Amino acid sequence: MADSSSSSAASTAVASSDSEREELLDRMLTRLALCDDSKLQPLLSKLLPLTISSLSSQSPAVRNKVLEILSHVNKRVKHQLEIGLPLLELWKLYSEANAAPMVRNFCIVYIEMAFERVHGKEKEDLVPLLVVNISKLPHQHQEIILRIATKA
Repeated sequence: MADSSSSSAASTAVASSDSEREELLDRMLTRLALCDDSKLQPLLSKLLPLTISSLSSQSPAVRNKVLEILSHVNKRVKHQLEIGLPLLELWKLYSEANAAPMVRNFCIVYIEMAFERVHGKEKEDLVPLLVVNISKLPHQHQEIILRIATKA
């Protein structure tokens, strides 16, 4: 009986956590929507890694909110290459040993976008970081990393 109540308490805590995360993401989306383009880069440096890391949640509502935020980000930055994305933070998130596959898949997309927005010498300095353990990455991601590296 105690096992049943403790697992019930755990599932309630997860539901509460997912609900809180969804509310946080909703506030982030509102903040993103109200943000002026001139202030978008500093906001994205915090928002993008946190948003993508939320894809590790099993909650469909949380994942849908993340996709809504990422869709908004894509529309805002697609044709504005001067708006930088947090490349190093995304790489750290991608490189975490316990990162969920969905988190890694979205990280790699935004890492490629971020790399396109970095200039000259900084690109050259980042390539060794990206390729250092490339053999341990999934084959698809290896191709993307190599494509990124050749653009340096």
